[in-house]
Amino acid sequence: MNKALYIKKNVGPVDQYIRITLGVALVTVPAFLEWSAWTIAALAAFGGAQIIEGIIAY
Repeated sequence: MNKALYIKKNVGPVDQYIRITLGVALVTVPAFLEWSAWTIAALAAFGGAQIIEGIIAY
């Protein structure tokens, strides 16, 4: 009964690499493809969160 109430996201260095790579792609690709400003902003925010989670191994 002492299980954590949340799912552990990063379980190893592979997960960290995937999150950082995905985050960088979400920040850069929409800007290079010249999508709308709102789409770029939303995906950059989500990508930034992925990068931070990958770095801190949350």
